[in-house]
Amino acid sequence: MAVVKKICGWGKPTIQVDGKTYEDAVINSTTLSVEEQSVIELQIEGGEVEDSHKDTDRYLIDFDRRVGSLDDVELGYDDNVGDISVMPPHAGAIGVKLLNVSRNVTLKSDTTDGLVVHHQYKTHGEHDSDGNPTDVVPQMKSASTYNAVADTAGKNPKAEGWFIKNGSVYVLSQDTEAQSGMTYYTLD
Repeated sequence: MAVVKKICGWGKPTIQVDGKTYEDAVINSTTLSVEEQSVIELQIEGGEVEDSHKDTDRYLIDFDRRVGSLDDVELGYDDNVGDISVMPPHAGAIGVKLLNVSRNVTLKSDTTDGLVVHHQYKTHGEHDSDGNPTDVVPQMKSASTYNAVADTAGKNPKAEGWFIKNGSVYVLSQDTEAQSGMTYYTLD
């Protein structure tokens, strides 16, 4: 039986929205959820349902960022900030892109995280003629390339963030001095 490796968590994703890239989301604070819309039933005399209609569900991405200053924070609501993309740090993991979203940015504070900016982005429920949502697009992070480091003399592989190959898997090096005969790799 073959083992299938599935990457399920986003951990600390890269989030791109409104011309900005955030790589400082509080770990495990990023979520994708759905806001289900209500069903409207058209009834005829006697209470029998003749037809029903359900608006397209809306998708939401929420994440938190710790801040030390409010100088670079835009609080409040904006109806159309463009697209938001959430990409996980792991190759092969599935991220998501929401199109034409609205944004709501608020402040919160707690004893664990201190002052936190809460970001919420919501789609407008756009759909095709069959009722399928068109404003949420799954994305897969492409596989990364490992390149051999040419000059390792006098370098600290652990501090450089270099990898070593262990069988068919690349792992972060724990060497504090480059070892003779060892090939170290960088990740693109």
